[in-house]
Amino acid sequence: MSPELIGPLMFGSLVAVLLAGFPVAFSLAAVAAAFGIAGVLTGQFTAPFLLAMPLRVQGVFNSDNFLAVPMFVLMGIILERTGIAEDTLMALGRLFRRKPGGLLVATLVVGSLLSAITGFVSASVIAMGLIALPTMLKAGYDPRLATGSIAAAGTLAQMLPPSLVLIVLAEQVEVPLVEIFHAALLPSAILVGLYLTFVIAVTRWRPSVAPPLAMATDDSASAWLQAFAAAAPPLVLILAVLGSVFFGVATPTEGGAIGVCVALLIGLTKRRLDHRRLTEALTNAGVLCSSVIFLLLGASFFTLVFRGFDGQVWIEQIFGHLPRGQLPFLLFVCIGIFLLGFFLDF
Repeated sequence: MSPELIGPLMFGSLVAVLLAGFPVAFSLAAVAAAFGIAGVLTGQFTAPFLLAMPLRVQGVFNSDNFLAVPMFVLMGIILERTGIAEDTLMALGRLFRRKPGGLLVATLVVGSLLSAITGFVSASVIAMGLIALPTMLKAGYDPRLATGSIAAAGTLAQMLPPSLVLIVLAEQVEVPLVEIFHAALLPSAILVGLYLTFVIAVTRWRPSVAPPLAMATDDSASAWLQAFAAAAPPLVLILAVLGSVFFGVATPTEGGAIGVCVALLIGLTKRRLDHRRLTEALTNAGVLCSSVIFLLLGASFFTLVFRGFDGQVWIEQIFGHLPRGQLPFLLFVCIGIFLLGFFLDF
């Protein structure tokens, strides 16, 4: 087989393995191992070439950006165990339920807050769906609009800082993490605004798809006070973490540590953080961080073997056929990521 075809074949094999349903991290490592052995046997590269992998592993563990991952993960899981998602959603739901689509607005607002807190699609977002969806369906909401809004709120965790995706992206493209966080703020705000605009416009145009729930107490001062009390803890946490990072008071890793401390204080204040819940949070954080590490190691191994077959030349040739300029490049990358997102994890 021509050496020029091995790179595309390796990439195609990875896509086939992923479509078969195998985990992404182990798929990357397995495909890289198979093609690495084939490369040594066919003389495409020598066995010592693969010895560069330990250096890559060391580079992953020496990364300052990745030090922020365990802190942000632990912060989000602690808040998940303290039930902040449920409290905020129920309070905002009671506040907006007299408006057409009020529960949808509450779901998107709470989803945005949780996304900025957790940085990943956690069980708290799933719990939000479990709480909000039955209420909306019982109220006569259109199932497509209700489930679509919950799914959209869940995807915000990939974009709103401090997202784990942004941390990994900053390391891969070698851009300071603070700059990545700054760059993501405006697109995130636009996306949340578009979601809210769509929901409000649809429910105003067709109120029957999201009928209001008339409650005499919805507009009372008590309802507003409850909503503020429920939304205050996540807002304080967001300001504590992102404010300290953006204004240079703390590095992203230190900001994550600040977030963990504030999350512990919130849990203790609400008297919901006992020994069992803290142990579960630490265990789940360790499992999730381990999965991220395995994914990074698998990707690093795949990249090493892929470059051994001069796969980067094939990629450069693909981009060489694009029209010149930044806009065609960005459109091509966005469309590619959109299509890959149908069958690839974030």
